[in-house]
Amino acid sequence: MASVTQTIPQFSLGMSEQPDNLKFPGQVTEIVNAIPDVTRGLFKRPGAKRIGTSPLANVQSGGSWFHYFRDETEGSYIGQVAADGQVRVWRCSDGTQMTTAYGTGGQTAIQNYLATSTPENLQFLTINDTTFVSSRDSTNSNTLVGETGTTTARPDAHFAMLELLRTENGRQYGVDVFRTTDVTTLTRATRIKISADTLFEGDGSGSCPGIGTQVFSVDSGSKKNLIFRINALGQQGVSPNYNASSDGPDGDNYQCSYQREVVLLHGGEGWAVGDTVTVTLDSAKGGGGTTKAAAQTTDATYTIRVEEIESTQVNATISSNGDGLIRPEPTPFDAQTAVTADTIIGGIIAELPSGVNGKQIGNGIYFSSSSSFTVNIVENDLMRVMQSSVNDVQNLPNQCKHGYIVRVANALRAEEDDYYLKFEGQNDKDGSGSWTECALPGITSTLTNMPLVIQRTGTTTFTVKQFTYGVRDVGDTLTNPMPSFVGKRINKVLFFRNRLALLAGENVITSRPGTLGEPNFFIETALTVSVADPVDISAASMFPSDLFDGIEINAGLLVFSTNQQFLLASDDTVFNPDTAKLRSISTFNYNEDMPPISLGTTIAYIDNSGKFSRFNEMANSAREGEPNIIEVSKVVPTLLPKNIDLMTNSRENSIVLIGKTGTDVVFGYKYFQTADKRAQAAWFKWKLNNPLTYHFIINDEYFFLDSDYYLQSIKLVQTDSDPSIVQDNVDFLLHVDNHTTVSGGSYSAATNLTTFSSVSWLSSVTTPNHDLVVIDTNTNSARVGRYAKPTVSGTNFTLPGNWSSATLTIGYIYPYEVKIPTLYPTKIEGSRATADVNSSLVVHRVKFHFGKIGLYETTLERVGKTDYTEVYESTELDEYDASDAPYLEEFIKTIPVYEKNTNVEITLKSSHPAPATLRSMSWEGDYSPKYYRRV
Repeated sequence: MASVTQTIPQFSLGMSEQPDNLKFPGQVTEIVNAIPDVTRGLFKRPGAKRIGTSPLANVQSGGSWFHYFRDETEGSYIGQVAADGQVRVWRCSDGTQMTTAYGTGGQTAIQNYLATSTPENLQFLTINDTTFVSSRDSTNSNTLVGETGTTTARPDAHFAMLELLRTENGRQYGVDVFRTTDVTTLTRATRIKISADTLFEGDGSGSCPGIGTQVFSVDSGSKKNLIFRINALGQQGVSPNYNASSDGPDGDNYQCSYQREVVLLHGGEGWAVGDTVTVTLDSAKGGGGTTKAAAQTTDATYTIRVEEIESTQVNATISSNGDGLIRPEPTPFDAQTAVTADTIIGGIIAELPSGVNGKQIGNGIYFSSSSSFTVNIVENDLMRVMQSSVNDVQNLPNQCKHGYIVRVANALRAEEDDYYLKFEGQNDKDGSGSWTECALPGITSTLTNMPLVIQRTGTTTFTVKQFTYGVRDVGDTLTNPMPSFVGKRINKVLFFRNRLALLAGENVITSRPGTLGEPNFFIETALTVSVADPVDISAASMFPSDLFDGIEINAGLLVFSTNQQFLLASDDTVFNPDTAKLRSISTFNYNEDMPPISLGTTIAYIDNSGKFSRFNEMANSAREGEPNIIEVSKVVPTLLPKNIDLMTNSRENSIVLIGKTGTDVVFGYKYFQTADKRAQAAWFKWKLNNPLTYHFIINDEYFFLDSDYYLQSIKLVQTDSDPSIVQDNVDFLLHVDNHTTVSGGSYSAATNLTTFSSVSWLSSVTTPNHDLVVIDTNTNSARVGRYAKPTVSGTNFTLPGNWSSATLTIGYIYPYEVKIPTLYPTKIEGSRATADVNSSLVVHRVKFHFGKIGLYETTLERVGKTDYTEVYESTELDEYDASDAPYLEEFIKTIPVYEKNTNVEITLKSSHPAPATLRSMSWEGDYSPKYYRRV
């Protein structure tokens, strides 16, 4: 049997529940209150410093917790949303409660949204100074997203706008206005003639006094606007009754022969065959019957008879038959007479039927009515009219009614490309202005029951309010529908590519980019598909796939359902509705109450499907192909309890801390990555003084709130403010939890006791797991580093000896414990280790290589024998100055064993405020392969 020795060079690989012969050198069976580190070794965790002197004020039982980091100056804040929906916030630097104000929406509505009996229903996302809060509570109707409000209404319910295109002589600007299907028969003369006249053509009419031309516009009762021109031409000739004695200016030897002509210029309205009218030329005489004297002074009359007509059926009824038939007098047929738009428009407005109002706006007329009506134009080259829609944006007038809204229908049978425009008059007045895009009037515009926000609005004030979200201000229900989360609850608020992303049901809905101040989930314009449009996309799956959380990675947004993972990404460099894809990339179970975390280059999350929780890590997530999923907790399959609800991490310190509300154990995972290799993946656990309520890591500092509502912090990186003893330029941390300071003790020489009175917080620490101790950290003290367990009575406690002259550190000591696995001769080949389990090994002794160390103890649990425990001090008597603390920077201690390796279990423990660090271990013993050759 040969005497051999073997060294375990480091203890940075954490706990393992594998059989001892399968453990890799450096893994141990149990680690309590220690941190495995590749540089420092397995060292006792730092103690927890109490924030303030007493528990946080006004903390409510239960409720949901959140945290927020302001900046390096102010530090962090911790907040609680109580079960009744009230919000409270405390400053982490001193535990002071901040003022909570309730803004938009009012306190009642805000509390109604936040109230829940299940803390995990409330989900938080902090961006800068704003914390978004969403509620998954399916029993609370106030958390169901709804829609309300209406888009801007038109100035009038029923309307039309007529635009005058040009003015022209000899044209009638006719309009038909109707609201019923009743038709009116419109008759119009198409041929007329002169049926009779009074022109005198006898002797003495040779001067032709009846010649002339004139245009007539004739109305006769309900018959209107018959317009014609009469031309009377004369030819002088010798009378057949010629008498030379009658020559002279007034002679009778000449006669006038008239050529009569009537030209129909406008057939008017309402005329029938046989209707006659009589007219007189203003500038001609020639009438008088049979005497030349009368012909010189008497007007000649013409009788015009309607010979032919045409009939047209017209919709032009508003309230009575034909009252909407607007046929103003045609413009003058004389080209020399000016035609003005005002005259034309005035003529139309004058004939509008009762119930339809008309207002002149520029070169147009705005019609309005309390009931629906339709306007048709008779001559499309003279005018055009629009009501609620147009087919071409070029047909919009430059002057219009302020607030006029019109739909631009681009395609005849398709509504997907329709959009709406609103006329914005200058200075909000009718007349000149411009057209801007708007929404269909009367549809819902505003989202309700959206996530609330908690904002820091002052140095000591936080405001809870309903946030302002963008409204639907363009399009309609087809081109710009409500987001798919309407009618659902928001499961989570995320931030992705400068967009606010909401998870609701199976959908991911992102806002328009750059609208974080007022997130807008509606399109910016219905004119075209824009890269700035929101994305609303559903997860396609064979399973129910309600999405509960997500995290941004390089490839896109990784989102989680309870049984599947999806990647929201873009096939292009630009993320927009056309390029967005939501693909399934893996099918693993997921604990919906725990958000995934980033470990730097990988994503970690909790699987809650079995009897115990699993800690999975996802790597190489890409748009194509499946990622690599590793169950990191495989080596400790029973370590993590089911229904874990607290997890936090620090990528800078490569640490993950996991807990469960109401328990006093925190599970840790320490990792270290070198290039593409995971050099460390170590599990450990901490046991706190009281059960955990909430925790988080910010800036190398682990904050946690215990069940007594003491807020405490553990510095993951040592700072000058940590309680320590400096000796030979070496800092030795003091390891006590919930520590604070106490002073003003009163020493009694008679009893040799120091009494500390009115320590009010003593009764606030209920059922602590560990012992209360007081430590002298004054480096000028003659006995620096001494500690004692006080005798507590109410709010007073006493210490043996004189402790009255110093400010002391008081807290609860916690044990450092490492359970060494069974020792086997082990052969290491590359990344594999093979233990020789068939050999005979008698362990003589073990040598612990310590880093910073104080008082510690070892326990040998031997089969068939009583446990053997020995307490050691790293510095022995007569080997250090009386004024020094009994701590060493490094030390090697030999522990006698003399037991067969499989008969003994070795436990290292330190229940002392002193540091404890295990760097490596060597064992020595007698080894025999039992005469079998290994093959």
